[in-house]
Amino acid sequence: MSALFAIGLAVLGAAGGGTVDVYATLDPPVVPFHRKAEYSIVVEAPNDVEVKLPDMLEHVGGLAVADVRRDTENLRGGRKRITETYVLDPILVGDYRIEPAQVLYGEDGATTVPSLSLRVRELTEAEHEAAMRFEDIADAMPVVGFFGLYGKWLAGVGLAALGLIGAAVYLFRRRRRIERAAPPRPPWELAYQRLQELDERQLPKAGKFGPYYVDLSAILRYYIEDRFSLHAPEQTTPEFIGAASNSGALSDAHQKLLAGFLRHCDRVKFAQYVPTENEMEHSFATVLQFVEETVPQKEDAEEDAEEEEAA
Repeated sequence: MSALFAIGLAVLGAAGGGTVDVYATLDPPVVPFHRKAEYSIVVEAPNDVEVKLPDMLEHVGGLAVADVRRDTENLRGGRKRITETYVLDPILVGDYRIEPAQVLYGEDGATTVPSLSLRVRELTEAEHEAAMRFEDIADAMPVVGFFGLYGKWLAGVGLAALGLIGAAVYLFRRRRRIERAAPPRPPWELAYQRLQELDERQLPKAGKFGPYYVDLSAILRYYIEDRFSLHAPEQTTPEFIGAASNSGALSDAHQKLLAGFLRHCDRVKFAQYVPTENEMEHSFATVLQFVEETVPQKEDAEEDAEEEEAA
């Protein structure tokens, strides 16, 4: 899962005179509860191949769907690209697993796109402050009296605006109460789930090393951000290694472990290095080892809980 989007690739299928390429994207894979995300299924196929996309309305992890749209564009070589997009509108904080999608094509062709996960997070401090500024303005807004022929009409418009603002503030407060009632899952549990989902996709055996390393490194970086409050997803490898060293949150052994892993990922993503299947499996084991070794012990967990209660 990258910082910009997550992608699920399906094995290519053959139909008639050409291949059928199928994949799904989730943009972005992490959103605050008041923002939307877009899940898309994309199919590239010959123009003469009939394609049937699945109805995903009931298979998006319980998320509300604000809109569905389909676009078709012509490609070179007598091919077409069909994109069906679901605009997801989350309400509650949590992790949502979008079920695998099966695309049918031709007479008996079928391809399954692996599942993707959407993480709905709580507001950052800056987002919370922005919402509070809006609330302050709403609470302080007076109902102004007017004179003349349009006085009553303008006063009615003002009252209606106040009603809309009040409703928005109520919904915001309600969502915050729901968040507090359902605390987010620990970051190591999320990392284990995402690693399991990545392992189930069997990308190394399919030779999909590009998407594999994008997702594997993103799982690690998001885990580090949540576990140690290091803003890893937006940083380059040298920036992150420097920040980890200066923070004191990671041991020297873990810093060396991560530095080797992230540099290996950079070779694959940017230097066109083709890893072996054993190297890909070793990279997976490295991330799993790091997560297992950084799960807080019982004493540390109790101290963290006490600090949260005191805050």
